Amino acid sequence: MYKYQYINCHTGGGRWLNNLPAFHRELIDREARDGWRYVGFVPTDFTRLGGIKAVDLIFEREADHDTDALCYPCPL
Repeated sequence: MYKYQYINCHTGGGRWLNNLPAFHRELIDREARDGWRYVGFVPTDFTRLGGIKAVDLIFEREADHDTDALCYPCPL
């Protein structure tokens, strides 16, 4: 079983803005040092023209069966 964490990351908005200061690489490296594996992202906010303004970076690691194995029903 795995547990997941989601970290919201502002991307800058796209076309006219510089996205380099998003610091996503440093964030992924930091979470990797803490035992989390980056598995993907989900866009969470968009510009009015469809550019991605923010994403949730998704990380996983194996759950410690003694403390992390909590199961919750999906609200959807």
